[in-house]
Amino acid sequence: MKNGLSVALALIGGVLLFQVGWVGNIGFIADIAVYAETYFPAASEIITLILTILLYIASLGGIAVIIGGLLIAVSRIRPAKFVIGLGAGVGLIGLIIMLVEAYLAGGVAALMEILTLISQSIAWIGVILSIVARNRAKSD
Repeated sequence: MKNGLSVALALIGGVLLFQVGWVGNIGFIADIAVYAETYFPAASEIITLILTILLYIASLGGIAVIIGGLLIAVSRIRPAKFVIGLGAGVGLIGLIIMLVEAYLAGGVAALMEILTLISQSIAWIGVILSIVARNRAKSD
């Protein structure tokens, strides 16, 4: 199996994310929907529908990464990368937003405290494994 390592990494990363219930900050997808309603009223219903579907996939977190790993196993690389990107990528974006908010609210001390907590979290390991799996997956 050409993508065996990618499948294994995605499955392990997805299980780690699922175990801790890591979803990240998915609220920014809803913010995009509000922005679409304001600036693109003619297409806002379609944009909102698409973003809602993406929101549901992204809210699955670890399950989405596991599904992506299974898609890699059956050689559906492009959809697999998309699903893993939503499952892990939203978690990564949520993590970055959390770090920025911690810095803005409490300065460097709060940021260092959050980074210490993150470094001890299996969710962080799950996000890294998921992103590595996504990047290693190759089409036949």
